[in-house]
Amino acid sequence: MDRNTSTQAQVSPQGGPDAQSMQTVVGSRSNMSNARSRPLHRNGLFDDARLEETFRRRVERLVQRPPSKMSRRLQAINYALMFGVGTYMVLYQDYGDRPHCFTGLRRWYFGKVNSLWALSSEEEKELRERGQLR
Repeated sequence: MDRNTSTQAQVSPQGGPDAQSMQTVVGSRSNMSNARSRPLHRNGLFDDARLEETFRRRVERLVQRPPSKMSRRLQAINYALMFGVGTYMVLYQDYGDRPHCFTGLRRWYFGKVNSLWALSSEEEKELRERGQLR
């Protein structure tokens, strides 16, 4: 391998890197950054410059155009469905009798639901006095 095309720094007799080989390494790094900015057809992705131009024009058009109303609605429906399915899986899916990672959350949730629909002791006493509860 030729010394000028080497991408690794050569070690000088004093133990440090050789100045010329360090310059070659730095130069090769700058060539790598230039490779990223080169047109796509030069990197081998497009053989025809016309195809590259078509690709770039379509990408720019997608970036400039805001999403349609239908796309926004579908996105909102998608998020609602994801939330609903996730809630069902956490709170109502049957995982068997053994404890699992959602046991504490389920216990808290169903305790709140039961206290919401259950009568308090004062309400129960009042209904018994009226004769509406046995």
